[in-house]
Amino acid sequence: MTRTALTLACSLPAGMALAFLVAACGNSGSSSGAGVGAGSLNQRSTVALRELARCVRAHGMPSFPDPQIGSDGHPSFPDSAPRIPYAIQQACRTVAAQIPADYTATTPVSTSDFQKLATLARCIRLHGVADWPDPNPLGEFPIDTRLQQGGKRLFYGALHACARLNPNPNGGINVVRAHP
Repeated sequence: MTRTALTLACSLPAGMALAFLVAACGNSGSSSGAGVGAGSLNQRSTVALRELARCVRAHGMPSFPDPQIGSDGHPSFPDSAPRIPYAIQQACRTVAAQIPADYTATTPVSTSDFQKLATLARCIRLHGVADWPDPNPLGEFPIDTRLQQGGKRLFYGALHACARLNPNPNGGINVVRAHP
């Protein structure tokens, strides 16, 4: 799975501190490149990700990389890009909000990882977050407004209790804003 701005800004690192910029990261969308405007979306996404990289560098991470254009035509940050600390995420949230709402550079997860993520979602629901969604085919959890606005305090305990089920060895999860 390719790291995107969303993955960097909206993941659960090993220390279990959820960097919660879901509202600024936008919705999940089609990554097929099909349809009218796909090239324009990629171009706008590239510009927005470059601006985000500049902001991150200006706020204390001078070696943060620029996005790269993958073989699928989608811009993303390299897998080696470091996690963005919370303070820098907050400083760059208005820049991150410029990432087009339908942008995603994530490729579909394997069937095995999808099943593991579905099991993780069931566990989270069993641990008190009844409205936690199942993953979409990209392995993202489209969370609703209540979860977005409530932030990590609503689901931190459940995520912690279910962490052993997460297929991501770094402990990250991808969350996106659910479509209205």
